[in-house]
Amino acid sequence: MVTTYFIAAGIAILIILTFQRPLVSHGMVMVFIGFLAAMSINEAQSFENPDGYFFKADALGVIFLFVTLIISFFAAIHYIIYAQKRSQAPSVIAIHNASFVVFVTAISGTFLSTHIGMLWAFLEASTLSGAALIYHDRDKLSLEATWKYLFVSSIGVTLGFAGIMFLSIAAHNTPNYISELVSVAPEMNIGWIKTSFIFVLTGFSVKMGIVPLFTIDIDAKDSSPSPIGAMFSGPLMSMGFIAIYRFYQIYAHTSILAWMNSVLLITGVLSLFLAAVFILKTNNFKRILAYSSMEHAGLILIAFSTGVNGYLVAILHLTLHAFAKAGLFFQIGQVHRTYQSKIEEECGNYFKVSPVGSIALLAGLLAIVAMPPSGLFMTEFLLFKSLMISGEWWIVFVVMFLLCFFVYAIVRKFFTLIFINNPNAKVIEHVSPLESLPPLILVSIVLVFGVMSPDFLIRMITDAIQVLPK
Repeated sequence: MVTTYFIAAGIAILIILTFQRPLVSHGMVMVFIGFLAAMSINEAQSFENPDGYFFKADALGVIFLFVTLIISFFAAIHYIIYAQKRSQAPSVIAIHNASFVVFVTAISGTFLSTHIGMLWAFLEASTLSGAALIYHDRDKLSLEATWKYLFVSSIGVTLGFAGIMFLSIAAHNTPNYISELVSVAPEMNIGWIKTSFIFVLTGFSVKMGIVPLFTIDIDAKDSSPSPIGAMFSGPLMSMGFIAIYRFYQIYAHTSILAWMNSVLLITGVLSLFLAAVFILKTNNFKRILAYSSMEHAGLILIAFSTGVNGYLVAILHLTLHAFAKAGLFFQIGQVHRTYQSKIEEECGNYFKVSPVGSIALLAGLLAIVAMPPSGLFMTEFLLFKSLMISGEWWIVFVVMFLLCFFVYAIVRKFFTLIFINNPNAKVIEHVSPLESLPPLILVSIVLVFGVMSPDFLIRMITDAIQVLPK
């Protein structure tokens, strides 16, 4: 089924670029998403037997495949509306949709990869296709963001490749299949694998949106269409996490486990701190959401650094965050259309303009600031519990202190947008309330999971982390 999926993606790209008609182009994207759904279901039914040669999803890969499937489906729908409202040329739509198919294929390929080299190849493919998606509007801002993304992301992927080389040296040329590397990991040279992990974490931080290569991720989410911002905050962030996770999985049964956890903890706290500093200074709603994603990425690393107590928390938080943030990006795209602006000083009184859209924003706000009944409230509570069990009390106070800045900044700025009457805000377009249905669905998933324990998801994550130390 995986081979059929990749063939279908290739055929869809060829048809989109050959015919370049919007109806055909959008239709082929939907057909491709149908193949993604079929492949994801097939992998979900057989992930307990990971016997693939190059491609086979484990439980974690299956979870992220379905996250990608759901968000990609809604992103494709929102892009159809985006292209129609902006009267995009057929060639522009075709290039976007072809790049979108490559992008989703690269992300899903990362989740399926059982070979480190193949994983790296898909990460590089996501860089090239992601750059094409960022450049969609072809203005000065998107051009600058595209070149930055290409340059810095290529550096990051190159650093990750260096980490793979160091791993190969440490493994004495053992074939780079994850299962085989795990079995020989205890025999590896400590110096080489520490160096490898540092290079991997630094390089793939560009995909997850964390320190040190986080800046281009912020620019990319700001300059690209809102449906692509949703893809960057959900599936791409998951892709960056799983790339780092695979190396952590290999090295977890060696003596550097505690050292890796310390590195992840420092990286997470630094990401949280810098995101808090920048979010207070920005008045751009898309950048606010981007810095919020960086905040949550930091929380995920902090949770994961606590070891067995935090593995499940980190993955569950990442999954729920993907839905909440994607919903908010879709809705903020409608705000942008309403005022032809995403700047705080040029927007206001949105509740009067769009009551349904405002409800979607308020629900999303409730979700990402982790207020009950948000599922993220549950994961953050468990995060603090994991830190306390690990004896990291000072981290608890630091994280709580920094989270106060996020809650203040996000709530103040979004409440200003929704409730404050701004004389400078000029309504350019009234968006149909039906367009707020996808954001409401995505955010509702997060809110429902906060009330009803997602037992099937917990079981999947529990299966995924069985390969890590108890």
